[in-house]
Amino acid sequence: MAEAIGTAIGVVGFLGQLFDGCVKAYGYFSAAANLDADSQRLLCKVRIEEMRLVVWGRGWGVAEGRLEAHLNGFSREAGDPRMAGLAEGIMRELHATVTDFGRLRERYGFVEDGSERGKIGTSNGDGEKGGEGKKRDWRREISRRAKWVIADKEKFTNLLTDLKYFNDGLEQLFPPRLLPSLHRSWRHSLLDSARRDVAQLALLESSSADSYPQLTASANLKKLRINLDAEPQASFRPTFAFRIPRTDLDLSSSPPTTTPLLSPPLPTSPTPGAGTKRRNSSTAKQASSPSSSSLNLLSLTSTTNTTRTHATHTTHGPVLVEWVEYDPSSPDERFLHLRRLDDLARMMHSASSNHPDLHTIDCVGYTDDTNNARYGLVYRCPMLAQPSLPSDSLPTKTNPKTKATTDTVAAAAAESPQPQPATSHSTLHTLISSTDLKTPDLDDRITLASTLACALWSLHSLDWLHKSLCSANILFFPSAASLAATRATTVSAAVVPDIGSPYLAGFDASRPDFDAEMSVNPRNPSILDLHRDPRSLGTGLGRKQYCKSYDVYSLGLVLLEIGLWKVLQTYYKPHYSAEKWRDRVILPVLVPGLGSKTGKLYKQVVETCLTANDDMSSSEAGQLMEWVVTTLESIRT
Repeated sequence: MAEAIGTAIGVVGFLGQLFDGCVKAYGYFSAAANLDADSQRLLCKVRIEEMRLVVWGRGWGVAEGRLEAHLNGFSREAGDPRMAGLAEGIMRELHATVTDFGRLRERYGFVEDGSERGKIGTSNGDGEKGGEGKKRDWRREISRRAKWVIADKEKFTNLLTDLKYFNDGLEQLFPPRLLPSLHRSWRHSLLDSARRDVAQLALLESSSADSYPQLTASANLKKLRINLDAEPQASFRPTFAFRIPRTDLDLSSSPPTTTPLLSPPLPTSPTPGAGTKRRNSSTAKQASSPSSSSLNLLSLTSTTNTTRTHATHTTHGPVLVEWVEYDPSSPDERFLHLRRLDDLARMMHSASSNHPDLHTIDCVGYTDDTNNARYGLVYRCPMLAQPSLPSDSLPTKTNPKTKATTDTVAAAAAESPQPQPATSHSTLHTLISSTDLKTPDLDDRITLASTLACALWSLHSLDWLHKSLCSANILFFPSAASLAATRATTVSAAVVPDIGSPYLAGFDASRPDFDAEMSVNPRNPSILDLHRDPRSLGTGLGRKQYCKSYDVYSLGLVLLEIGLWKVLQTYYKPHYSAEKWRDRVILPVLVPGLGSKTGKLYKQVVETCLTANDDMSSSEAGQLMEWVVTTLESIRT
């Protein structure tokens, strides 16, 4: 069999041919049909390992020969050929495992289907010496043995163990910093392959439970999402566990830290393209406009616009409430908002622990503030680690006899303080706009961009659209004012904001993919139109159904703001139409300016997001987001 493979080495390289053979052989296992429930679950496990291999090969460009070239170059530079030898050894063993018919029978418990049995002589697999009959083309033989039956399920688990072992070994060839995105890629690809088939998602959920808990959680959440979408409006009943009485919330107990989500365009702005002084993290930002220069940390965290409010819950303690207004005279509108919020509460309950890639805050439920005609999504504020006090600042006790200082108090203080819930927050829009804060270092901004792209990618893998992605809907805890107070003697002292832990919020306008019925605009929209794709802003029949590429466009604008560290309002003029804003300012002026600030790769990512086609399939959108995340993660400053 090795001879047959070697005939095409010049096309994609030896590793590429091995990889191609493994993928083809995997296909015959996963194509089996008419199986009982246990066999379906076992073969689903095979499909998981198949997807791991396919995504690994795609990431390395194995079929195109990029992996082989990389390993050969690494061996020459390091003077150590073992890495290339390791890759070849794993691929050879994997190839033999999935194509050696004798091994499949004896070690892994496979037998041929009765209708195929006896038509083909026995083959001892890859590279064994013997007669010409044992050197036949394995592709031709396996294509005729397309139907296999799992005769011994206990033996079959050996195959699953070996396949997982080989994939684990191949993944070690990836740089460690890229492994999280590799894992996301194959998880999201599996979710996409199941589409909206609840039975397939349930099978994926049960098959991954013992080895891949994150895939299990994601399949469960997508299944929940689809079941919620499929429930007829007439049969919808609010989830009692998530209904929070308004009397359980104390809106007056917390400091006034409400944050505006909707800001008017600047009355005056610099001419688009006009040069701005390049800033770095060692100097405070210069004011870019009269409007932004008048802002300060305190005014940005206290406003009369109560779209987002801190409160105290009788059970959960400090919480954040996002309000969604409704028309009390329109029962239909109120009902649609109620169902959306009920679905969101179920989706984001325990999100931080079960679905960390979403980067959302745990939702404990929703409340109805009938006096003000608004619903509120109630989030539990994140727990924050408290700074430890230095031991020399703590009181100590002295033994009068030995004159020795006892360190009981100091020892107690050495223990890490218990995390406490945050009671304030800032938005990304706040941090960028403030002239009292320094510009974060470039590597921190790129990490932030990668984290936000990962969050949107994960959200889309569940067929869920955000629809309100903007810098005002990205939160950081605690607020910049609170952080400044702990780091400097005055709040106005310039500090670098901590942007390491962003949280995605503003889900009041979000809706499930494929659901046009629930696409109702909130009365208090949480995103400026200048953050939206112009193609999504039509009216009447000219308005297209919202799709994933529109979220990707909004992400591109957020990444643009992060790269320039300027809010879009700095460049916006009231007379701009949505198309003119995109075609005459964003694409030809702002995006080219990113190169000198963030580098070519970051600029390319932003440009790709802003020019994504709106007719992409779900799979194409997933591959685009995979490229965005992996490219951002590969940037080194």
